[in-house]
Amino acid sequence: MSNNNNPKTIAFETVNKSALNSRRKLVIAIFVVVILILAAFATLIIGKILTEITPVDPQKPNEEFTSIPKDAGDYKIGNLLFVNGEFPYQLTDFSNMVNLKSYQSKAENSPLTKINNCFTYSLTSDRIVLESNTLIAFNQMILDYCKTLNLSGADSSSASNIEVAWGGYSQSTLHEYESDINSASLGKDFYDHILGTSLTLKLNKDKSAITESVLKNDFRWIYENAHKYGFVLRYPSSCKDHTGYDGAKRVHLRYVGVEHASYIYENNICLEEYLTVLRTKYSASSPLSFTAANGKSYTVYYVSYSGNPTNVPVPKNSNYTISGDNMNGFIVTVEK
Repeated sequence: MSNNNNPKTIAFETVNKSALNSRRKLVIAIFVVVILILAAFATLIIGKILTEITPVDPQKPNEEFTSIPKDAGDYKIGNLLFVNGEFPYQLTDFSNMVNLKSYQSKAENSPLTKINNCFTYSLTSDRIVLESNTLIAFNQMILDYCKTLNLSGADSSSASNIEVAWGGYSQSTLHEYESDINSASLGKDFYDHILGTSLTLKLNKDKSAITESVLKNDFRWIYENAHKYGFVLRYPSSCKDHTGYDGAKRVHLRYVGVEHASYIYENNICLEEYLTVLRTKYSASSPLSFTAANGKSYTVYYVSYSGNPTNVPVPKNSNYTISGDNMNGFIVTVEK
C-alpha cells in the first residue's frame, strides 16, 4: 500500500518544500545584498578612477565664480612679472614712471623725499626712474624707518647713508638697457630693473654697494620690515641655486605688493620659488591661503594661459587683483 496519501508523509513533504522555499528566498536575498554591495563598491571605485582621469578644471567657473577674459598681452602686466634672459620684457608704457632726480628737485621740502635730514635721494644720474607705486612705498618705508629709530642726518647708521644707485630706465635711455645688463658694471641680476619696480641701494659715503650682510647689520630695520611695504630681496644669498646670482654682493629691492612680499619673507623663499609654488600647487579650486603683514587674509592661485581669451575665474563680489607672470599665466589674489 502506497504511503503517498499518508497524512504524515504529506505533512513531511510540505515542511520540506516550505523549508526549501525559505532557503531559496534566503539565498536570493543574500545574493541580492551582495550584488548591491558590489555595485556600490564598484561605483565608488569607478568614480575615483574617473576623477583621477578627468580632474576638475580649475579654470572652469562655477556658480561662485565669474570669468574675466584675458589675452596673451595681459600676462605681461602686473606686480609679479618674472624677467630674465629666458623671459625678457619690453617696457612700452612709461605713464606711471617717475624720474627721481626731477621728482626730488620739484619736491625738496616734501616729507616724502626728505624728513629731518634723514634721507634724500643723492642722485648723480637723471636717467633713474621708478614706478609710482614703488616710489610711494619706498618713501613710506624710509619715513617710518627714520621715525621709528628717531634718526637724524648725523647718525652713523641713519638712512642718510643710503643712496638709490639704480632703478628703472627712462624712455630716453631705454635703448641702453640691453648693453647695461650685459656690461661688467651691472650684470644680469639687473634684468627686472626694466620694470621700474626694482631698485638697488648703495652707501652714500663711498658709493659702495649695500650688500646683504650690510643690510642685515647696519640697516636691519629695513631688512626686517621691507615686506610690510611690499618689498622683497630680489636675489637673497640663500636662493642662489634658484636665481643663479649671488645676492650677497648687492641688494636689490623688488616691489611685489604687501601680500606677496609677506608670504615670501615669512617662508624665507625667493620670487622664483614663490611663482613655482603657485604655478604647480594652487588653483581656483584649491588656493593658497595666508594672512599678510597688513593683517588682511588672502587667497592666491594660478591660472595658465590657454589662448585668447583665457577665462580667469574670480570669486563673485570679491576684491581681487590679477597679475601676469611674464611667462605663461596669471596670479589671482583675492582679499578675504
